[in-house]
Amino acid sequence: MTEQLTCIMCPIGCELLVEKQDSHLSITGHKCDKGLEFAREEILDPQRNLATSIPIHGKDFKMLSIRLSKRVPRPKLFAILQEIATLRPTPPIKRGQVLIKNVLQTGADVIATRTVD
Repeated sequence: MTEQLTCIMCPIGCELLVEKQDSHLSITGHKCDKGLEFAREEILDPQRNLATSIPIHGKDFKMLSIRLSKRVPRPKLFAILQEIATLRPTPPIKRGQVLIKNVLQTGADVIATRTVD
């Protein structure tokens, strides 16, 4: 398998070429070690952060911005979004308040990023 990636770990944006054969990875095109780490993770265990907004219960056109407390495996993102879509928190909501603890057993919490009275 051969895959081309653009490293996002620094402003250079190196074009990486990753070749995977069995358990061996060959990575070329990186100008620093950050590119190596990025390519390994992206191919072997891709992780993503998530920030979005959800409606607030009882408030017309009011949205609450939320985020995850840590990165999660990329394949779980859509399932996490489905879980988040069921939320309709009722004020008062405090910035940093955990709305879902350990969402889908990922170890990440869904957290409010602003206060709503």
